[in-house]
Amino acid sequence: MIFDTNLTPTSGYDEDTFEKLKRAREGSHYIVVYRDLSMLRKIYSQYTKRQIEEKNEIVLILSHYETIDMVRYVLSHMATIDVKEYEKQDSLLIIDSARAYFGSSIDIISFVKSLVNYADQIGKNGVTVLADMGSFFCYNKLNDLIEYETSLQRTSDIKAKGFCFYKRDDFNWRISRIQRKRLLDHHGRELMVAPTATLR
Repeated sequence: MIFDTNLTPTSGYDEDTFEKLKRAREGSHYIVVYRDLSMLRKIYSQYTKRQIEEKNEIVLILSHYETIDMVRYVLSHMATIDVKEYEKQDSLLIIDSARAYFGSSIDIISFVKSLVNYADQIGKNGVTVLADMGSFFCYNKLNDLIEYETSLQRTSDIKAKGFCFYKRDDFNWRISRIQRKRLLDHHGRELMVAPTATLR
């Protein structure tokens, strides 16, 4: 499959953001606001490569604004990850976020806990979840979004790290200031990879 896409890293990418992601500890629950897809690709491709190859973790990617095949393409070409091999090993899972949040009989929190147990069984050091929250906006489930996010703690005691990715325009214009504050209050840290994002 051939994709007509620009995989050149964006000049607006904040290199310090990657350093902050690298310092995230077990049980972390972060919110990341990104400007556009080129920025998002830079973040998730670099971070996925690190967590799988250096940190020996399982990475779960819940994608919304690009297809699963596009995510595979980005990981292969921007981060030179052997996607097929890691998927075969169950070190990398890429799932459509709408299916994960709305189309499964098992809720995503239970699924992540089962992944953590599986990681322990096969000698992995934990699980990283990179979740694009755009599906909640696409399906007009903003109340469900707030309910889900506020059900999670800022930190937890399980061997997993969670990063909730929000497109800047969704975060700024499709939820109220009060809702934004509630979201931020339930994340241990917020990372702005969108210089003009209004977080507070």
